Amino acid sequence: MLQIKGLEVKFPSFSLGPINLELQKGDYCVVLGPSGSGKSTLLATLIGIRKPTKGKILLEGRDITFLPPEERKITVVYQDFLLFPHLNVFENIAFGLKKLTKDRNRIKKEVLSISKELDIENLLDKNINLLSGGEKQRVALARSLVVKPKLLLLDEPLSALDPQNRNRIRELIKRTVKGHSITVIHVSHNIDDALNLADKLLFIKKGKVLDFGPQSRVIKCPQHPFVGEFLGLNTLIGRVIEPKRKPIKVKVGGFTLEVDSFDKELQKGDKVFLYFQPSAVQFEGNNTLVGKLKTIYYEGYVKFAKLQVGNFEIKFPLREEDFKFQIGERIKISVPKEDICAVKETTSAK
Repeated sequence: MLQIKGLEVKFPSFSLGPINLELQKGDYCVVLGPSGSGKSTLLATLIGIRKPTKGKILLEGRDITFLPPEERKITVVYQDFLLFPHLNVFENIAFGLKKLTKDRNRIKKEVLSISKELDIENLLDKNINLLSGGEKQRVALARSLVVKPKLLLLDEPLSALDPQNRNRIRELIKRTVKGHSITVIHVSHNIDDALNLADKLLFIKKGKVLDFGPQSRVIKCPQHPFVGEFLGLNTLIGRVIEPKRKPIKVKVGGFTLEVDSFDKELQKGDKVFLYFQPSAVQFEGNNTLVGKLKTIYYEGYVKFAKLQVGNFEIKFPLREEDFKFQIGERIKISVPKEDICAVKETTSAK
């Protein structure tokens, strides 16, 4: 559906790329990374606002690299909506459709159809200025979807919404784009967008791709420690001591951990990053680590602890029965071998 080949965009003080990726029809790719990493530049290049220095963009096999935006069959939804204040909701949604057809019945039918899907059919006669943020975002989404784009770009579409609206719009986006098998590239800072929406994840930092692949692989076995940190994974560094069989054994400080998921080419003595979810931490079982309880704190309604194990901090949630732990206490934890992933350190990952 979409092929990006060796794409580069250069500015005097910043460069993006090279970027190489492929998306199939219906794929939902969330692009993550810190501010200034080049995420929005990537979208601007795909839509045709920026011209690449190198590389190609192919949409269904057609080279669109230097086509003007109106010929690409790509639509975009921005975080600040960009709706027309002098038009009502119906007219905003129909704006792009009117450039494709003069058939009023078809326009009315298409606008009503997408409005029902996004639960805004009761707003069609309203003035844009009377809408809430969540309603405006649904109108902006409807305007982009009604023209049946081949590719939908979303530039942080949920960042201006309160948490309740954000969750509601996230569900609407997921249901609507999947129902139409639309290919989506969604730029975000929010890991919840990646976990709830993405089939594929693309991580960019300082214009460089750190990782790209299926969500299921990236969130368990990222290819760069920054990605693991961004995802909130616990990250340890160790040396392989037994690489030839499954599970392999990795030395971390004075502890030995067994690992089920790992790079196939690991050799004895290789330096590796070990990743695992905070929720994987247990207090019974093998594969143990011992450390000193450093802090206890809340994230929302969930209580977490951080354990100092040598030079590493390990984060894990506390259940009600675990609240007896005291700061400074030495605690033994266990991490199942199937929940740990080992990735060889490379020059790019340092």
